[in-house]
Amino acid sequence: MEPGSQLAIWLRRARWRLRGAWQAPAFVVFTIAGTLILELLPLAGDDGPGLIGAFLIAGFINLFGLAVLGPLIGLWLNRRSGDRPLFAARDRGGVYALAGLCALLVAAGLAHRPALKQGQRALTAQITAARAYFAREAPAGYRAQLPELTTWKPGEDLYRTCLAGPDPRRHLCVYVMTDESPPRVTRDDSQEPNERLAGPGAAVLLVR
Repeated sequence: MEPGSQLAIWLRRARWRLRGAWQAPAFVVFTIAGTLILELLPLAGDDGPGLIGAFLIAGFINLFGLAVLGPLIGLWLNRRSGDRPLFAARDRGGVYALAGLCALLVAAGLAHRPALKQGQRALTAQITAARAYFAREAPAGYRAQLPELTTWKPGEDLYRTCLAGPDPRRHLCVYVMTDESPPRVTRDDSQEPNERLAGPGAAVLLVR
C-alpha cells in the first residue's frame, strides 16, 4: 500500500476517533446539568433531594443512559447510516441518550411545578395559622421564641409546627391541617421537639 494511502486511512481513523470521543465530556456536563435540574425542578415532593442526592441520582440516570440506551441508539444510527464506524455510532448514541434524559428531567420537573407551588402555598398558610395560634395561646416564656419555629410534614396536608420554650426539650407544638381554608390547628399534647420526634434524616424546616 502506498504511503499516501496509508496516511489517508490513518487520518480518516483519527478523524472518527476524535468525532467518537464525546461520551466522557458529555457525561460530566449532563451530570452537572442533571444535578442542578433535580435540585431546582424537583420531580416529586416539596423540595429537591439536596445537591449530593441530586448528584447521585443524576449520575445513576446518566450511567443507565450510557450503558443501556446509548448502545441501542448507536446500533440504530449505524444501521441508518453506515458511513461511520460502530464505535463512533455508539459514542454518538450515548451523547443522544444523555441529552434525551436531560430533556426528560426538565419536562418532569416542569410538570411537577404546579404541585410544588401548591405545596409552598400550603406551607406558608400553615405557618401563618400556627403563628396566630401561638400568639394567642403560648405562655410568656414561649412567646419570646415566637419568631423562630420548626415545622415537619408527617403526612399529606398535615404539618407539625413547634415553638421552642425555656426548656429546649419541651416545645409547644400544634398539628395543622391544610386540606381546608383556613387551616385547622390542633394542639399536640406531646412537647417533644420535631427534631427528636421525626428522627434522623427527616425534613424538619426551621422558619424564622
